[in-house]
Amino acid sequence: MLRVTKNKLLALGAVAATLAAYGQLRPDTSIEGFRIPLFDETGYRTWQLRGDLATYQSETQIKITGMHVSQFVADDENREIALLTSPEAIFHFDTTTAYGPGELHVETKAFEITGFDWIWLGEKKQITFNDTVKVTIYEQIGDILK
Repeated sequence: MLRVTKNKLLALGAVAATLAAYGQLRPDTSIEGFRIPLFDETGYRTWQLRGDLATYQSETQIKITGMHVSQFVADDENREIALLTSPEAIFHFDTTTAYGPGELHVETKAFEITGFDWIWLGEKKQITFNDTVKVTIYEQIGDILK
């Protein structure tokens, strides 16, 4: 599952705060077609945040339209192991959370989850869907219903 640490999310917040400090971003300033990769201590890419449009709301909040978050195996192969997509997401760097009123689609080799009105709690590594959730599991799960 997607594991995004508080430090990685805070790094993204620090980038936004730094740009704001130099006067390049003001509230409601937008950036089109952005991509922010994050790397582990050994230099391998672990995840990447892309979006069609990022709108700077404050030093602690960014609105992303057309969000794509990819998680990668941190090795030489750099395989994508999870993809999260949503038409709209609000990231809060101070609380390490993100949410969206619309759809969030999570896809891995083992499963897919689609739901609406979602929230990601980074410190708990938890995603909660509040409306219309569909789960598809591609691996055998055994006799859990006995």
